[in-house]
This record gives sequence, structure tokens and C-alpha cells, in this order.
Amino acid sequence: MIDPKSSTPLYIQLSEILEEDILSKKYADGQKLPSENQLCKQYGVSRITVRQALSKLEQKNLLFSVHGKGTYVHREQISQKLTKVTSFEKTLEEQGLTGYTEVEQYSKSRIPGNIKQIMGSENIHTLCLVGYANNMPLVYYNSYLKGYIAERMYPMAKKWESEKKAFSTWDMYKAMETKYLHMEQKLTATIADNHISKVLNVPKGDPVIKMETHVYEKNSLVEYKIAYYRADKYSFTVVREMDNGL
Repeated sequence: MIDPKSSTPLYIQLSEILEEDILSKKYADGQKLPSENQLCKQYGVSRITVRQALSKLEQKNLLFSVHGKGTYVHREQISQKLTKVTSFEKTLEEQGLTGYTEVEQYSKSRIPGNIKQIMGSENIHTLCLVGYANNMPLVYYNSYLKGYIAERMYPMAKKWESEKKAFSTWDMYKAMETKYLHMEQKLTATIADNHISKVLNVPKGDPVIKMETHVYEKNSLVEYKIAYYRADKYSFTVVREMDNGL
């Protein structure tokens, strides 16, 4: 408990109590903490003390705050290897997590001109998916697909959404038994704009990982996808060989 007579500052005492609660799993990964007012009443301290304690724990990467929502226990990052393509569901399972995917948008219209140039076709559809891990939005997939692919994928995506299945377009290619696929990917860093901020529930301007993917069936480009991953929750790893000539 908080000892007002101790030489240790109150906010340090409170931060140590909360840290112990987090490490002992009293508060689970991703769980929302009590509000500042509730913490003030529970520990008999001021709002300033609570804010200082929470700030200290955020600096230690144990907590994160969402504007207008509250303060949450920081979840360990999900790590995905770049050496092979892994389904979204399997990636979550390897981390001991459960998840699902929702269809955010499907459209046959308002395709940007530059996308038509990239795809080399006028018959392009948009399929946007949001992947969740333990009810937290983790990744936003914005896929531009050749019409004949999208028309097969969309009903499947709606069915899997209703079944609370975790998936991406890659899983649907496998279910459709599409052969001779290969992809090219580019990984960059960017910041969340208004839309990404809303979809992934992160503050506008927060860093996100952007992955552009070109999917080819034989030599024909069938999908151009832009995926945005929460940088505070997701990381990618790759094993690189040393150049023995150096």
C-alpha cells in the first residue's frame, strides 16, 4: 500500500505497485486499467501522482494510452518472419493469440487512376480487411484485385467474417486453389493518417509499418495490396547471411 510517511515519492510507490500487478498478470495483456479517478480513490493519492506513475510505466513500455479511451497494459509485440509467407491465423496462433478478420469495405468503383495503371486493367475491385488479435485491431489490408479474383474472394470473405475466422487474401488464394502465385513486397515506415488512425485505434501521426505487396499469377499482376501494421504491436524479422568475403 501507499505509505505517505515514506521518503519514496508517492508516484514511485504507486508505479511499483502497478508494475507488480502487471507483471503478476493481475492486469492481463491489453487490459484497460481503472480510470485516473478510480486509481485516485483506490490509493488515496492525487491525480498528478497517478499521472506521474502512469507516465513512468509508459516510459518502461508496460502501458500505452489511447486518446479518449484510457490506459492499457502493453501487449508483447507479434513477430513475423519474412523468410516465408504465413497466414494471419497461423501468425497469431504461434504467438498464443486468437483473432478474427472483418471486411471494412468492398467496392467496384472509385478506383484511383494510378492503381489502374499499376494493375494494367480497368476491371479492378477494392477489398479492405481489418485483422484483430484478442479484439485489438492490428493490421489494415487495402487490396486492389482483378475483378475475376475479387468476385470469388468477397463472398468467401463475408462467410469467414461471420465465422469469426482470422484471414487475409493469401488464405483465400489457398482456399481457391490458385496456382503459380508469387509475390514481391516492400516494407517501409510511415505515420497514421485520419483513416488509419480510426481503423487501427491509434493516435493520428503514430508510426505504422507499411507493406506493399504485388501478387502475380504466373506473370500477371492480380493484386496490389497496401497493408498497415501497428508499429507498437507488430514486427518483422529476417535472417541474413554474412558475406564471407568481407
